[in-house]
Amino acid sequence: MALTNIYAQEHHQLIARLRLAREEAGLTQIEVAKKLGVGQSAISEIELGQRRINFPLLTNLSRIYKTPFVVFISSRVSITDTEELEQLVKRKHPKLYKSFMAVLKGLF
Repeated sequence: MALTNIYAQEHHQLIARLRLAREEAGLTQIEVAKKLGVGQSAISEIELGQRRINFPLLTNLSRIYKTPFVVFISSRVSITDTEELEQLVKRKHPKLYKSFMAVLKGLF
C-alpha cells in the first residue's frame, strides 16, 4: 500500500509562491543563493520541492523577496493583495493591527 502525503498540495502551493515571489522580486536563483550563503542548487532544490523548508529559511526568503511570509503559507493571501490583508486586519482586528504591522516591518 502506497503512502500519500496529506500536505503535498500545500507544499506545491508553497514552492510555487516562493518561485513567483523570487521572479517578481527580479532575482535569479544565484542572487538569492548568495544572499543566503548557499549554493544555487539549494534554491533550485527548494523550488523543485526536493528540499525541506524550515521557518528560519522561510523568514529569510520573505525578507529577501520583500514579501510577508503569510503570503507563502496562506492560500487566501496572494503576493498582490497584501495591502488588502493589512486593511482586513485593521478593520476586523484593530487591537492587533499595531502588532501585525510591527511584524511586517520586521520582515523587511
